[in-house]
This record gives sequence, C-alpha cells and structure tokens, in this order.
Amino acid sequence: MRRSMFLLASAATLATTFAAPAAASAAETCVSASSATYRHTFSGASGKATITAVRPLCSGQTQSFGLISYTAGAPTGNAGQFTYATDRATISSKSRSVALDVVVPPCHAQVTAIIGTGLLDEVTSDDNPYGAKTLGTSGSRSTGAPAHYRGGSADCSPAPEVTFTSACDGTYQATLTNAAGANVSATFLINGRLTRVAPGRSATVPGPANGSLTIRDNTFTTYVGSWRPPAAGCTTTPAPIPTTALAAPAQPSAAAPPPSVPPAAAPTTTTTTTDQADAPAYYVTPPPTATTEAQATRAGMNTGSMLAVAFGLLLIGGGGYFLFRVIRTLRDPS
Repeated sequence: MRRSMFLLASAATLATTFAAPAAASAAETCVSASSATYRHTFSGASGKATITAVRPLCSGQTQSFGLISYTAGAPTGNAGQFTYATDRATISSKSRSVALDVVVPPCHAQVTAIIGTGLLDEVTSDDNPYGAKTLGTSGSRSTGAPAHYRGGSADCSPAPEVTFTSACDGTYQATLTNAAGANVSATFLINGRLTRVAPGRSATVPGPANGSLTIRDNTFTTYVGSWRPPAAGCTTTPAPIPTTALAAPAQPSAAAPPPSVPPAAAPTTTTTTTDQADAPAYYVTPPPTATTEAQATRAGMNTGSMLAVAFGLLLIGGGGYFLFRVIRTLRDPS
C-alpha cells in the first residue's frame, strides 16, 4: 500500500515538473506584429506612456507607437490643434516594452498615444483625430485606459515671428522669434522638422541654396522666403591690376647713327609722389648727347685719312724707286 502511494506521488511530481515548462513555453510563443496584443499605461497631464507586448514578437517583426502633444483652443471651443512635441518608439523581438515622453504645453493642450507613427502636424478641430488608433480602443489591440487627454486652464498665446535675411554671397537665413510676452513656446514646422522657441528667445535656420524655405508656426501662419538682393546693396571687389612689366623698346641699329633728339624741355615745378612699389617696371634708352655724336664723327674721319695717307705713301715710294732707276742709268751709260 505504501509502495503504491509512493509511486502515485512520484508520478504526480513528474507530471507537474514536465507540465510547467510546457505551459511556460506555450505562453511565451512568439507572435507576428499583426496579431500581437499589448498592455499600456498613460498619463496625459505629464505626457508619458508605456506599452508592453503581451507575447514577444517573432524575429524580424516590429510594431511602432507614437505620442504627441498639441497646443489647442479651450475645451469648449474649436480653435484647432498644432503640434508641440512628439515621441516615437518601436517594439521588436529584442525590445518587448517601450516608454514615450513628450512636453505638454502649460495652457489648453491635448495629448494622444497611438499605435503606428502617423502623427498629424495640425488638426482643424478640438476632436481626437486618431479614432481607433488611440491606445485603449479595440483597434489599437492594447489594453488600458483610453490614451487621450484634454486639459489646461489658460488660452495658449504664442507670439511667433519669422524674418528672412540675405547676404551678398547668395546665402540667406530665417530668424525664428517668440515675443517675451508669450505664455507658451512657439513651434515652427520646417520641412517636417519641428523647432520650439521659448518666450523671449530666437533661433536661426539657413535657407537652401537656390531654393525657397517654407515655415509654418503654431498660430497657423505660413512664411515663404528665398534669397533677395540686400536692401543696402552689394559692393563688388575690383579685379586686381596686372603686375607684368612693360616691354623695353627696341634698341637702335648699330649700323645707323642714332637719330638726333631735340633738347628736352625744362622740368616743371609740379611734384608727384609715387609709391615705389606701384611704379611701373620699364626701361627707356637715354637720348644721345652731343659728345657721343662728335665721337662718332671723329671716328669716321680718322679711318678715311688713314686710307689716304697709306695711298700717298705708296705713290711716294713708287716714284722714289722710279727716280732712283733713272738717275743710275744716266750715270752709267754703258
């Protein structure tokens, strides 16, 4: 009897031991993103939300979530909503839980957490535009309180302004400001990028080269700017002056005497001061003087005289020899 009871107890223990891992394994079986379910927490006033997958997603599966806050009109009004802050995160096989956090404006505001990332930049009414995508609804496949908040006790009064400034080099920029009297940060949407400027502060954004810049702010105003010639005008830098030296004039031929140059006029009393570094680098042959002309003339006469003297000497020598022969013949008739 005792042996039978022991065997039954052992069998029960073995069954429990093997059944527990099997149950745990079944509970942790991965699922696809399209069939996954979630649990979430949401605090709209503080702008926080957490989402956790009930079962882990299989490898390669992902699901994104988004959280957004808006500046909005009074809860009883219909002033529309403009994006103030956003956050996005993705659950995957390696990340089963995510946390989202946004800044909530200190005035009439709305905050919503959704499945997916299709967040809207602005809404024309105070209604929740996300419907079944809002966490806590059946379409979101997430269990928890509806993740939509409306609150705040004061009207939102941002004071945004955009000015464009152009430079002479073809660039320009936009200056984003928010007046010091605003009670909330001004938000600016620039090509899908959100910039928030606190009261009394400013920021600059460079414009694209050869293109325009479109900016939308949370007073639902649109600005479009591009490069324009500055009102003060642009001064152009003059081209540098060439520094190549002037060519020297051709020298006179050696065969011909230099031309006669009239005497130079007497210098005037006007004096011009020239920086030596700016003086032109060129050379001019000085005019010939009377002395050089006389030397050249005298050199030509000496040559002719020498030839005449040589010819005369030759004649004298020949005549003398002929005379000597005649006299010798007369003395010696034989």
